[in-house]
Amino acid sequence: AAGFSVAKLLDTFSVVKQPDVPDTDTSRFTFLLFDNGASSGGVNVTLTPLEFRPDDGEHDDPGSAFAIDMSRRISVSKYKAPKPVIATKAFREDGEQITSFEQLRPSTDGVDGNTQPRRVYLVADGLEFVWPFISVGYNQTISLKVVQPAAGEGAPAVVLESMSERPRVFRIHGLFTAVEADALIQHTLALKGPRGLKASTVGSGQDKDGKDLAHIDPGRTSHNAWDDVSTTAREMIDRSFKVTTVEKDQRKIDGLQIVRYMDGQGYNTHPDFFAAGDEASGFNFLPYTGGSNRFATLFMYLNDVVEGGYTVFPRAPGVIPKREPPPYAIDMFDKNTWQDYVLKACYKQLAVPARLGTAALFYSVSPDGRMDPASHHAACPVTNGTKWGANIWIWNRPRLGSRQQGVKRMLEIVNAVTDPPEDIYIAKEKGKAEGMIEPGQSKILQTNEFKVFKARFLSFKGKLIESYTVRANPSLQKWIIRRPKGYSIEDEADIDEKDLNLDAKEGLDPTDQDDIVGEDDLDIDDQEAEEF
Repeated sequence: AAGFSVAKLLDTFSVVKQPDVPDTDTSRFTFLLFDNGASSGGVNVTLTPLEFRPDDGEHDDPGSAFAIDMSRRISVSKYKAPKPVIATKAFREDGEQITSFEQLRPSTDGVDGNTQPRRVYLVADGLEFVWPFISVGYNQTISLKVVQPAAGEGAPAVVLESMSERPRVFRIHGLFTAVEADALIQHTLALKGPRGLKASTVGSGQDKDGKDLAHIDPGRTSHNAWDDVSTTAREMIDRSFKVTTVEKDQRKIDGLQIVRYMDGQGYNTHPDFFAAGDEASGFNFLPYTGGSNRFATLFMYLNDVVEGGYTVFPRAPGVIPKREPPPYAIDMFDKNTWQDYVLKACYKQLAVPARLGTAALFYSVSPDGRMDPASHHAACPVTNGTKWGANIWIWNRPRLGSRQQGVKRMLEIVNAVTDPPEDIYIAKEKGKAEGMIEPGQSKILQTNEFKVFKARFLSFKGKLIESYTVRANPSLQKWIIRRPKGYSIEDEADIDEKDLNLDAKEGLDPTDQDDIVGEDDLDIDDQEAEEF
């Protein structure tokens, strides 16, 4: 939240009932308050206009002031953050970010036009809003103030259809038109040379020797191209930001990818997110520490596929009734190949069908900022016809390779590891030493937004215990470093961070349960892994 200190607001805010305010429908609104993305656990809150701004209008961001004050009412989630966690944004159930008291007025969308209380969701400082699931098949109409229907004025509003709570998956209706879908396909077919359709690759970035890591892999058999210049592509990108409520920033996307799958082609099970140790650059991929990763994926289906082509989530609960693939589809692939495994999963597990004009929205990041391994997905092989799609990966902050130096900031680093005492060694993202901090002492650095610092025990090359990414606000930030749960110096020989995570770019066998990492398999507090 810009322009004020969260700590200062916490110190100065107090919620006091105004006894002299008349108890009328126009002066008092009741709403349900929830944690980010929650489907249950809401509490009733009733406020007057004066109570909406308990800071007496001192700050120029009423929405953030409201969110911070509401953080007193419920427990706000942010992984590994000290309690209490403070929210700096609040969103309504229809996607509108709360900035005024009037937005809390009850909705008239109830049965027979009856009013019903608004649902309000608090988002922790540094995280992004995640749409709540509610229940399978629940349809949430998105406010026209958030995104306009693609078909124009007077057309039905964009609707989110809930498909799964974990992984968090929605089907979107009304986000784009058949005319726009065809325009993307025709523009892609007209591209020539290096920008034209070519065999899809897996992997990204470069290794320590500067060698390109992108390569053709038998687990991905489609063709793709990139479009961020056509009018339609730019409109699709703009709507994608709006429907996810992420502030638009070209540094937060990889571009709009157009993919084509012919008969028999698909993409083996894979995540969209990058694991913490994926890149040699030392980039911070952990959103809950201020890092950046692929937050949400929007996949738009540009045509109807006769059979196959679903987006399947093999790690999601199975569907009932389970179905069997058509016999001819089973005969298309050899037994025990990835195509065989994925094809069968497409008829037994959660899958979004490829239907023209719809889109799949799913989250790689949980509401509390962790990466969700349940979001692994696959492109079911097309078994009759051709599939065209367009997808965009939206990051929660500027993505790997696109970060820019931000505004100057001050960072106070506190060594709170005092029992037993241990020195902490601080280094910049790429390894340059910043100094050692003794137990109970602190160090103030002049730095910039987006800069990443890492803390280690024993030496500058010791085991990583914590990292911190400098945020836009406040101007003076404090990073308190505590001993990780269960950690001891003898743990220095333990698993490296690069060994803790699934490979974000390789296909995984959807039937291999050993690929699934969860709380039963490792101590997430002890080993800096973000799976949950």
